[in-house]
This record gives sequence, C-alpha cells and structure tokens, in this order.
Amino acid sequence: MNSKLVFTGILAGVLVASLVGVQSVLATIAGPGWAEVVSFTATAQNDNISKLTVTTNGEISRQPDEFVGDNAVVGFAWADLNTGEVFVITIHPVLGRDAHQNPDSWHAHTATLSPLGGTGNPDFCVVSIDTTPTAGINIQGNTASVTVQTSDLPFTLAEIDGAVGFVINGGAAGCTSGLGVDVVV
Repeated sequence: MNSKLVFTGILAGVLVASLVGVQSVLATIAGPGWAEVVSFTATAQNDNISKLTVTTNGEISRQPDEFVGDNAVVGFAWADLNTGEVFVITIHPVLGRDAHQNPDSWHAHTATLSPLGGTGNPDFCVVSIDTTPTAGINIQGNTASVTVQTSDLPFTLAEIDGAVGFVINGGAAGCTSGLGVDVVV
C-alpha cells in the first residue's frame, strides 16, 4: 500500500477530527522523486534494535542538492499521529549544525509536532526537537535504512502510522515556533 496515501489519509482524518466544522486542505509541496516516500517498514531486529526504512520515487540524495539548499530542513519522518511524535532523519546545511553524528549530512532527531493544515498553512508545526539519537543511516539508491536503539524511539513500532518525506521552513503562520512542516508529494 502506498504509505504517502495512507499517511495523507490518516492526517486528513486527524485534521478533520481536530477542526470540526472547518474545511481544511492538506498543504503538501512538490519535491523531487527522491523525497517522495512510496513505502516504509518498521521492524524489530532484536529486543534492543529497530530498523526503519523508506523507499522513494528516486535515488535519494546522499549529499545536499538544490532541493536541500532551497529548504531549511529536508528529511524523512516515521510518525505516531496520535501523539504527534516523530522519528526523523534530516539533512539541513542551510540551518546549520545541530548534531554530533554527521552534522553536515543525514542524521537523526526525535520531535513533537502539532497538526495545523489548511490552505496556505503548513501541514504541521514543530512543537519541539526532543533528542538527537545516534543511528546507523544507510542510503542505497531509493531506499534509506535506519538502525536505532529501540529505547531511542519516541513510540513503539506498532504506533507508527506512516512515513513521509518532508521539509521545514521558517515563518510559518500559525506556528508558535515559526517552523512549519510540509509533506512532500
């Protein structure tokens, strides 16, 4: 099943439930094929290690390209939409260094988001960047695989509702943090 459609459907349901009576439209953005997630997995490798993967519509850029340079943050997120918690791998040379492991390339974070959505608004707002866990990130062609201590995930594997490519940019109207998250389609 197409994870982007599942994620978008779940997101739309969350937005409709939280904005009863208000018509909202998902504020997704166009991006390169490598940022469009078509499927994902989340499996336990053993009692302590989890493996998360995304497969995309194109060869994932291992180093910053024009799309990465045009956005503050680009990444992939595995999300629990019930809590707004996400595990992400990101690349953000525009924003600058914020991690010890691969600060200039792909690295992991956990974060908390809140839904916003609607015409002219981002899909989510960044509430907080919670941790910067150490993770093994392997990019091969159109697949990114991440191995991480299960205890470093902000949720159980069963709580993951979907995975998407995303961008974060500043100046987001309606976001207290000023950081809006848009899903890449």
